[in-house]
Amino acid sequence: MSEDIRHHIKTYRNVFISLLILTVLTVAVSYIHFSYLWLGLFVGLAIASFKGYLVASEFMHLKDEKNWIYGTLIMTVLFLFVLLFMPLSWHSNSVGYGNGAYENVSHGGNDDVHHHEEGH
Repeated sequence: MSEDIRHHIKTYRNVFISLLILTVLTVAVSYIHFSYLWLGLFVGLAIASFKGYLVASEFMHLKDEKNWIYGTLIMTVLFLFVLLFMPLSWHSNSVGYGNGAYENVSHGGNDDVHHHEEGH
């Protein structure tokens, strides 16, 4: 076996062992009760991101790609985080819920039925 193949086998074995350890760490972290939701989400996503980096860099051979590939990947990750954290801000805005906009809306004639029943 040539030295180049041995090097690749060693690299793939190390990545595999790292992925196993990180998977066990992911399961262990899932049993920890974090005081803030965002902290638990951040820890889980950090571990998953590192696992994704290992897979993309070694198995997909992206570590040897040009800089624009890295730029595209970084922008994808940034937009991913924006979309993942967007629902966390929904409870604090006043669009649709919590501003009283739906409290006085008629519900398609149900109010008429209740008023009619009260009259009898």
